[in-house]
Amino acid sequence: MRLLFVLVLSGLFLAAFGDVLDVGSRKQLFLDKRFVTNDSGIQLVMNPAIKMETVIRPDRPWESGWIVGYGTVLEDGGKFRMWYTALPAEGPIDQTESAALVCYAESRDGIRWMKPDLGVFDWHGSKANNIVLRAGIETSTVFVDPKAPEAERYKLISVYYDKDKSPEGSGIYIYVSPDGLHWRLNPTRLYPFTPDSQNQAFFDPRIGKYVIYLRKWDPLRKIGRIETDAILKPWPYDRTAKPARTWGKDRTPPPGAEIPTAFGYDSQDPEPSDHYTSAAVQYPWAQDVYFMFPSAYLHYPNPPKGRFRNDGPVDIQMAVSRDGVTYWRVDRKPYVDLGLAGEPDGGSIYMLVGMLRTGNWISQYYSAYPFTHGAYHGLKQETQIGSIVRLAQRPDGFVSADASYSGGSFVTPPLSFQGKRLSLNMNASAMGEVQVEVQDERGKALEGYSFADADPLHQNSLSQIVSWGGKPDISSLAGKTIRLAFRMRSVKLYAFQFSE
Repeated sequence: MRLLFVLVLSGLFLAAFGDVLDVGSRKQLFLDKRFVTNDSGIQLVMNPAIKMETVIRPDRPWESGWIVGYGTVLEDGGKFRMWYTALPAEGPIDQTESAALVCYAESRDGIRWMKPDLGVFDWHGSKANNIVLRAGIETSTVFVDPKAPEAERYKLISVYYDKDKSPEGSGIYIYVSPDGLHWRLNPTRLYPFTPDSQNQAFFDPRIGKYVIYLRKWDPLRKIGRIETDAILKPWPYDRTAKPARTWGKDRTPPPGAEIPTAFGYDSQDPEPSDHYTSAAVQYPWAQDVYFMFPSAYLHYPNPPKGRFRNDGPVDIQMAVSRDGVTYWRVDRKPYVDLGLAGEPDGGSIYMLVGMLRTGNWISQYYSAYPFTHGAYHGLKQETQIGSIVRLAQRPDGFVSADASYSGGSFVTPPLSFQGKRLSLNMNASAMGEVQVEVQDERGKALEGYSFADADPLHQNSLSQIVSWGGKPDISSLAGKTIRLAFRMRSVKLYAFQFSE
């Protein structure tokens, strides 16, 4: 009876503190307050990427119109690969979508990109080019499907606008490929709408399903989400929902309530504004982390008050998620801001889908234009425009838990882990400092792991080992319920991880 009474009290006690988070040996990021309780002087901060060098310019005849804003980067088999879209100057600068060319580049370091002669696509009588496909302009989102047979391992999302030339009418289709270079159209129409943006998909191993992010209207641009078990079969949506708006004479109406919203503008955003592309990524180097890099679009007035129709500046924000279902912004400042007016990225920018780990950095890429969204209508046909620029971001560095020079502290909720050591991704530079105390679930310091025992941590490290009295071993605590308490001064703390 006494044992039962103790167990009941223990259960009530743990319930009061919430569930124990099993972090195992997986890296954990400070996206939100999941690991921050009882905090004082701590602020979650979004950390913008650093602009680096231009890596793709329109320097081929088939790129003589412009480099379009949409593309994909990924690593496969130790090779960095990029698919981007180009428009040749074969008609007006705002020519029809069917003229778009999906082009390919590859790199060893993510900085120097080569445009190989692939021998795949006939361009004006020659296959000496890096073109892999001619498709709709809202295309070139590529992903590697780990569930597919080898012949369909690569998949490319494409919008077919021409209802007469498409296999089953206008809508979204998928091309399949064994190597990302030789593509075959899967004839099944997957979605009977034509959302005009870089729509994307990937297989999410966390839920064991394919996740698709699409443009929706509610009533302005938002980002919708679909889940499916079968990416090459028609995607589910609410057929009874009323479309939010129509979209021209020859196009089916884009979805509104037909699919759930994953991210969109709200009352805190200026009016009228919305978000263009999603560039969503399931972050592969930590547990339960998803990022989205939507292009924020402030609308200028249409003519006659404004100069161009559908015009305004576009920059890149960042949104985060723990499940890939609902995204929110830690900060509404730009993740990538516009360059100075007149510079190559001074008018509108869009993030490519994907991230590459390059040494001690993560490389991301954005397409850049000196003009605002609708101002291309005033350009001449022979104008070569658009470029792709590399960004550098610290691994895990997108959001940090920051303490100022006056100091701050917080305690994690109850955790369990596996491993022998605790490491931190942190930047204390010269004057900052971190100390870590290990507590039991009641918040009492464990013997030998108190703040009095904790060695102060300094400098800037992607994997700073935590120690107490010079000893980093915490294997005796593995599998037990603990809390981590942090005392910090002038520090950015990005992540923690238990490991062997």
